[in-house]
Amino acid sequence: MGISKFAIALVSVVTLNAYAPVSLPQAVQAAEQAHTVDVTEEKIGDKNYQVSKIQVNVKPEHVWRILTDYDNATSIFPCLKKCKLVKDKGASKLVQHQIKPSGVPSTFDYIIEVKEVANRLYEWHRISGDFREVDGFWKLEPTNDGNSTLVTYASYVNGGIFLPAPLIKRQVRMDIPAVMTALKSHAETSRTIAGVTPKIKGN
Repeated sequence: MGISKFAIALVSVVTLNAYAPVSLPQAVQAAEQAHTVDVTEEKIGDKNYQVSKIQVNVKPEHVWRILTDYDNATSIFPCLKKCKLVKDKGASKLVQHQIKPSGVPSTFDYIIEVKEVANRLYEWHRISGDFREVDGFWKLEPTNDGNSTLVTYASYVNGGIFLPAPLIKRQVRMDIPAVMTALKSHAETSRTIAGVTPKIKGN
């Protein structure tokens, strides 16, 4: 990434940091108010990941289809502006992403290698492009006799020397609630539209 892009991003994130919480984007505030989505920090290996969990009232297979539908990913996740499958090697894929973090004028482009364990685990790491490191995973665990899914999302981003770790961490924690609520909303709505209502215990 060029220094100019880093500089713009850094100024934007510093501005957000200086005036929080007033400067939090209204869309993110609304998402956080509508759905309580906790974000915690967990050490996985030698890295500190930002981690969130949410209960989605559809089967893991349905959530999995959404996560691996690269052509439609940008219509679901608010910060994702481009998603292109570059190479398909079966359980391993190369995917090009362009993201625009909330409140930041710049976009960031990078290629990740995705490794899939169908209906259970979707993990990735950066191969090339912006940022120094981009790692993370989606984990799907069946609940409610397999009719619902506990979804875990974990993200680690190292912006290098031009984007200090505390600012990157803060930006990631701002954007995760919108990612989780977008997935939940789309999964449950699309499942209902398909004509199958999830079975919930007690109903």
